[in-house]
Amino acid sequence: MVDTLEYLANSVSRANNLEELTRPMLELLEKMTHLESTYLTTIDEAAGVQRILYSRNMGDLNIPEGLLVPWSDTLCKRALDEKSFLTRDVPGVWGDSEAAAALGLQTYLSSAVYTDDGELYGTLCGASAKEVDVSPDVSKILELFTRLISQQASREKVAREATERALAAELRAREMQFVAEIGAMCLSASDLPTLLRGLTRSFTARNFWQEAVPFVAERGSTRLLQDDQAPYHELIATMLGDARASVGFQPLFVKANYADPLIHEALALTGQSEKSLLFLMSAASGVELLGGVLLIGGENSISDSEQAMVQSCWQILTLFAERHHEHELLEAANATLTLHARHDPLTQLPNRRYLVDEMKRLLGHAARTGETVYVAFVDLDNFKVINDTHGHDVGDDFLQEIAQRLQSTARSGDLTARYGGDEFILVAVNHGEQIDNAEGVIAARITDAMSGTFVLPGLDLQYDGPSVGVISWQGNEVPDADELLASADKAMYAIKQKRRKKHA
Repeated sequence: MVDTLEYLANSVSRANNLEELTRPMLELLEKMTHLESTYLTTIDEAAGVQRILYSRNMGDLNIPEGLLVPWSDTLCKRALDEKSFLTRDVPGVWGDSEAAAALGLQTYLSSAVYTDDGELYGTLCGASAKEVDVSPDVSKILELFTRLISQQASREKVAREATERALAAELRAREMQFVAEIGAMCLSASDLPTLLRGLTRSFTARNFWQEAVPFVAERGSTRLLQDDQAPYHELIATMLGDARASVGFQPLFVKANYADPLIHEALALTGQSEKSLLFLMSAASGVELLGGVLLIGGENSISDSEQAMVQSCWQILTLFAERHHEHELLEAANATLTLHARHDPLTQLPNRRYLVDEMKRLLGHAARTGETVYVAFVDLDNFKVINDTHGHDVGDDFLQEIAQRLQSTARSGDLTARYGGDEFILVAVNHGEQIDNAEGVIAARITDAMSGTFVLPGLDLQYDGPSVGVISWQGNEVPDADELLASADKAMYAIKQKRRKKHA
């Protein structure tokens, strides 16, 4: 035992990763138990599979590394469920196991490995095709081994997650830098063709986009800026027809394998894959098309961040197309940056920062004119249940529909905002005569609009409505906007308590 502990201590001290730590343990476990195979597995419960990560095979029994098996049919799961550390008669105890019968297992031991956060990582196992007299005392050594493996696996998981976060942040930073470079290109370009050629070079330098086709529109027809890209003319014309809207040209994403026959026919002329991803970035001033770039990506799905980045570039290009001189471009760019900084990206409603700033303006005006200001605080009761039951995609769709319904209740001059999470605000100014119980009327209007059936993509959701608290203010001294919001929040909470008692 002393030699074993000394060997283990030396192995642990020299190990730089999980493999260097585990392999000596498998060797020790084999020598102590005389089992033919010792191995460490990983478990993906969500996917329902178990994988042999490292193994040591000394007899006829061979359990290969990399082997994937269904988690539900493994002896490891049975041992874990039955809290069984050691089984000397596998056929007698688990005779219905097809995996055990196929391997001819007779003796089996297993111990679960959990990470520091309590997640099931895998199992440390030993097996033999013959009966082996394994001492129960081995369980203590096995417990020590699993603890050491757990610590190393947890450290590597933390390091891996930190690396993934760092890589994601780096990727996002590069994308933001790319958008900034496109913005700078728009600011410095002297004319549209020069800008479009620059965009083409920038996008083809990225890994995802395989081809970029710049074009300009002249007197109602399009002209490609690169002669060698003539086969793309029909494809651009077809996609422009789809992108045309009553207010102008919209950005257009198309997965070619799901596109209509006209796009398939036009794409075939270019020699590109029928599974390509297409994005039409048009440059238009209102309904007048000035030009654009057709981007063609590979068969892999585009990431959300890449799609958002392209959308941002399209917005910048649109700003450039709409300007008549440098001053107008600068103003439009500043307006777009302000919009992004002060609006909620999911619902497109003003965010909390914009809300407070606008409330200061409204309150100042109301103090001078003697008008009454109403602040409605809306909290979406049971929103967490919707997320937990149907998923966050449905939750996002629901929030977007809620925002639209809130906007539909607002009058001209009212201010709506997403305060944060599942909380929304409506600020109204009474320009006419006072009405009795105006707070109750506003609350009822909002509650009615936000209750009932929500027709969401793939789901009709029945919702009982939010808790709405409404307060009013009138005076000569401009109040603090945050204090009014806090008072409305308090009023909302009182309503929420009443609703809870009613439902109880």
